[in-house]
Amino acid sequence: MEGLFQDMRDMLGRTALDATSAFRYIGICFDITYAMKPYNPTFRAPASLLEHAGDRQFATTLARGMELLRCFTPEEPVLGNRELARRMQLPAATISRLTYTLVTMGYLAQDEHQGKYRLGSAVISLAHPMLELFNIRRRARPLMLEVAHKTGGSVSIGIRDRFNIVYIEAIRSDNKRIYPLDVGTSHSMVGTAIGRAFLMSCTLAEREALLNQLRLKVPQDWERHEAELLRNVAKYPRHGCCVSVGEVYADVQAVAVPLGRIDRGEPAALNCSFQGRALNREWLITQIGPQLQTLARQLM
Repeated sequence: MEGLFQDMRDMLGRTALDATSAFRYIGICFDITYAMKPYNPTFRAPASLLEHAGDRQFATTLARGMELLRCFTPEEPVLGNRELARRMQLPAATISRLTYTLVTMGYLAQDEHQGKYRLGSAVISLAHPMLELFNIRRRARPLMLEVAHKTGGSVSIGIRDRFNIVYIEAIRSDNKRIYPLDVGTSHSMVGTAIGRAFLMSCTLAEREALLNQLRLKVPQDWERHEAELLRNVAKYPRHGCCVSVGEVYADVQAVAVPLGRIDRGEPAALNCSFQGRALNREWLITQIGPQLQTLARQLM
């Protein structure tokens, strides 16, 4: 255990004098028992707007509309006003006005028979210009495809989406049993290899601030993955990569490396994930990690 603290002291610039101060430095409490809890996926509720109360520049109605759109997921692509009202914790009349407006603007589409809603085509139109800003996607595709075919995995690039990681590029191998990552897929920053590698793409000040926000804003996610997150952060200087082995899904494992600052100066990370093969942390670190490190150097 002391070796883990030593790695953490090295990563944090050798400012911590002992194990206790190392943990105090990044503002967390290490509880290894959480690592043994079974994974229980829960609905990702919209972020609270209460922290913006009193901010005259904050357009609450606009924010509510945007948060409503985030309620729709691949697992639950169709929702009604009653479900949205419960998840947004807003009156039914408010939700009704929001959904009516979003349908009118093309961001929602309404099912004529059920009366429920799904995302509209305007959402795609809104996202496309943003994706086109990332020139790295075009440069990365052939190199990512080469790594995907060589490893049999799914290779992707991710950036921050609040307290998650969203994929801006994803390439799959021909392996039929492959973890299906697509552009726009969003996953936990705390529980995934790519989320942990993203943290290592940030400056020390950015990382400290984000770790504290994650602890406060996504407490269930933090508690579930805290021990493995800390282990990865501490071991990063030695391994040069981060891993997640059977944490989010029992048969999925991944390794990721920081990509540094890409287009627009945004931190990013590079990931390779596998599904349906024997879980093997050492294999990820020693065999796949170096290939991602080489790819990252080629892209930057």
